[in-house]
Amino acid sequence: MDTTHGQSGTEQELLASVVGGHMAAFEELYRRYDKRVFRYICTFLHDRAAAEEALSDTMLAVWQGAGSYSRTSRISTWIFGIARHKALDAMRRNVRRQQEVELDRAADLAHPGTNPIDQIQRDQVADLTKKAIDRLSHNHREILFLVFYEELPYEDIALLLGIPVNTVKTRVFYAKQQLKQQLSSLQSGEPVT
Repeated sequence: MDTTHGQSGTEQELLASVVGGHMAAFEELYRRYDKRVFRYICTFLHDRAAAEEALSDTMLAVWQGAGSYSRTSRISTWIFGIARHKALDAMRRNVRRQQEVELDRAADLAHPGTNPIDQIQRDQVADLTKKAIDRLSHNHREILFLVFYEELPYEDIALLLGIPVNTVKTRVFYAKQQLKQQLSSLQSGEPVT
């Protein structure tokens, strides 16, 4: 087990089984990552079909390249790195469709035991947040997704994006500032700046 990166032994064992050609282990790894990787790919691609294809390409690359995992990062970082490359490849193939998709809405489902007024208010906040996130640059959307949705450490994000840790910190700071500005603008009905 790679304790340097807090990697779970179970994932290490799964990947070792995938290297051995065990389909059941790959299916379990796929189940653990398919939704997360799909949401991440959607920060790049506007087209759901293209995102699904990039997900398939990513997981095929995981299956075929499991033996190349070097243990220098978490398995999740390695998989997200593959997904990032596949998404960028898809963007290049689909030049005319390079508009990025919004992040999945976290508050789409009603919470049991809530009253309709509370749910409407939550939906409005979620909608406003989604619109504000949509207004951010791709770099800011991507960094916020990795920090807040995937909860990756800055070091892993730096490795994934190929940038210094201080650049990650700077992007997070400016992304939060831009998000705050966009939320304020949307709430007051001001035009986009």
